[in-house]
Amino acid sequence: MTRGKRTTQHLSENLFFLDESTLKKKAKTKVLSSLEKKKNEDAKKARRAITPPIVDPSIMPPVNVGEVIYGPFGIKAWYYSPYPFEFGDFIEQLFICDNCLRYMSKSVQLSNHKALCKAKKPPGKIIYANDQIKVYEIDGHEHKLYCQNLCLMAKLFLDNKTLYYDTDGFKFYVLTERNLTYKTVDSMIGFFSKEKISYDNYNLACIMTLPSHQRRGYGRLLIELSYELSKQEGKIGSPEKPLSPLGYMSYRAYWSSAIMSVLLSCQNNITIEEICRETAIHEDDVISTLSSLKLLCYRKTVNGRQNICIPQKMLQDTVKQFNIKIGRKIDRWK
Repeated sequence: MTRGKRTTQHLSENLFFLDESTLKKKAKTKVLSSLEKKKNEDAKKARRAITPPIVDPSIMPPVNVGEVIYGPFGIKAWYYSPYPFEFGDFIEQLFICDNCLRYMSKSVQLSNHKALCKAKKPPGKIIYANDQIKVYEIDGHEHKLYCQNLCLMAKLFLDNKTLYYDTDGFKFYVLTERNLTYKTVDSMIGFFSKEKISYDNYNLACIMTLPSHQRRGYGRLLIELSYELSKQEGKIGSPEKPLSPLGYMSYRAYWSSAIMSVLLSCQNNITIEEICRETAIHEDDVISTLSSLKLLCYRKTVNGRQNICIPQKMLQDTVKQFNIKIGRKIDRWK
């Protein structure tokens, strides 16, 4: 149902409606000729075939790093990452420069390196800044070494990441925190990557927050940023799937917050399509989120048509029941 004037009955009940027909509508896809489709698929394969997976993805290799020494933090590694063979089968301690992400196997090597390292921040340009937090946009082709080192480090904490060296087709959005000792130094604490050209309108390929900085809202900030970029591009986005269990929980929390914010502020009838345009969240993600919140089972007949009918009080109760945090993490753009 499209937007229209509310009747007296609508006002008294304080309701909004979702057109049920939009729930059945499939996401729009571009109609390509068989030749054009094959050409696009070939281009995608050509770009990704440069770096095949290091290991059989069906086999989980054993963790090959004991502890990562990164700035003042000692972080236990969770998963295998293909660091050079000359480091050995198992690295007791892996030392990573918190300025440029270069890695080494000995403490003395890190000390010597830091005495000469001139990097004080990630390469690229700042696209967001708020107090001690900044986000840098980095081209994977222009700054390949930094991005490769970032991917290798991220694999230590991600079980389903297979991109390590072929960074040319991606942009990286690196979240940094100002060093408390050296005020001019910005150290990486998390990131997400996205394809420069996505045939499926994915707005995020990989996301990681360092374990030392988790549960501080940084993952939520990165997810929100990915959708802000989609809004700037005028696109409806979605992350690459399947999501990890932790990633799924983070996305479900963000989707619930963004969608409920729209519904709570809605004064008229609204459609699924309008929610998608307002939030830049893909239709399938909107529907699955509303379903998980148990908001798609209340129907009311209006002018002979079945519509999803949700009173405002039910929305408010849902926010409390599922402990949905309403509000934004991103305050302003640089």
